[in-house]
Amino acid sequence: MDIISTLGAGSGIDTKTLIDGLVAAEKSARQTPLTTKAAALDARISALGQVRSALQGIATSLETRVGNGALGLAPQSSNTGAVAIAAFGTGPTGAFVSALTVNRLAAAQQLTGPALTGADQPVGEGTLTIGFGTRTANADGSFSFAGNGGAGVDIVIDATNNTLAGLRDAINRSGAGVTAAIVAGNGQATLTLRGTEGAANGFILSAAGDPGLARFSYTPGAPAMTLVAGAVDADISIDGIAVTRGSNVIDDLVTGTRIRLLKADAAPVTISAARDGAQIGTTVADLASALSAMRSLIGDFRKGAAGSEAPGALANDATARVLDQRLAALVATPFAEANGLRLLDLGVTVSRTGEIGYDAARFARLSPTRLGDAEALLKVLAAPASATRPSRLQSIAALATPASLGLSKQKSAVTASLAREEARLATYRATLTRQYGAMERLVAASKAVGAQLDQQIKAWQNQDN
Repeated sequence: MDIISTLGAGSGIDTKTLIDGLVAAEKSARQTPLTTKAAALDARISALGQVRSALQGIATSLETRVGNGALGLAPQSSNTGAVAIAAFGTGPTGAFVSALTVNRLAAAQQLTGPALTGADQPVGEGTLTIGFGTRTANADGSFSFAGNGGAGVDIVIDATNNTLAGLRDAINRSGAGVTAAIVAGNGQATLTLRGTEGAANGFILSAAGDPGLARFSYTPGAPAMTLVAGAVDADISIDGIAVTRGSNVIDDLVTGTRIRLLKADAAPVTISAARDGAQIGTTVADLASALSAMRSLIGDFRKGAAGSEAPGALANDATARVLDQRLAALVATPFAEANGLRLLDLGVTVSRTGEIGYDAARFARLSPTRLGDAEALLKVLAAPASATRPSRLQSIAALATPASLGLSKQKSAVTASLAREEARLATYRATLTRQYGAMERLVAASKAVGAQLDQQIKAWQNQDN
């Protein structure tokens, strides 16, 4: 029989309720303070985590802005129809303004072959060898050719691909740098070949095999194919200096830029690179707003008790106080990487009540020559945490990590104490149950003896009568 269910059966006292009350009193005295402490530690750990995550989010957002080049030197062209320019690699190393004239675009060599009756007409079996180098036109209409010293590319035509289409496909699959196509019309099919831009990318074709394949040769002595355009370099001048390049895409003319030549034009095109002050101003304003919200969040966590209102999770927390102080100090901190520039110089302000704001008029007074320093300052703020760079946002956020680890260790200790207390209370309840169970059995036994004596006395009295 369950001992709990029999408690009180002998004495008439509700010993089960009595045991529950004793255990509850013990729990209130020993376990409740631990539970309260665990809840407080959880709140502090959560609050510090929110502060750290919010600061890291601000730093990441700022890093994205400074990393996408929007705050850096932005290349521009006065005539995008003739010349396009964009940042390349790490971008321009400094502001510049230059005049660029496109006298001639770079072009690729183009050839056309004889007109055949269709793409399936045989061309002859054998080998076409493509050689590369510089083609030079002669006054009498002929040309000379200087090879570049590289090995030629063999295009093999056999029974499996002996058609005009097969020749086209074989050239394209060779990876030689020559593109083949077939132009069809009026019952004819003509092979066209196009090389790569630049004078050094001219090409010749030498035929060996069936005589029919010689129709697609192009050599100084036997130019069977027809020249449509010769391979030439781009001819440009920048600030009056004559320059040639083998491509219309130029990455090495102005450091950190990619220039695309789109059209020859005698009129000079102005290319330049400058920072967008409005973009930097907007970024600084957004940063000031984010820092103000950050201090407000920390302030809510640090507030003390007021009347019936409970204190914040980080009231009297030393780490929260340091985080708040470091954020406020950022405004007036000079940054060596930005030649001593401060957020204060960019219009960021701190009011007497501690609120961080932005003064657009002050930013407008910043010299354009210092926009580069402004970008450098923002880059420093957004950079990864470093023990030697305490003013970085990530470095400030990292201050919360040791405190959070310490609080987590405390929470683990409290959790372990709660587990031990639960075990102790279980033992205490079992002990009380045994003790009161024994008492009930004694009381029941005493009552049984009393009942027997009462019956015996009554029996004796009946005999006397």
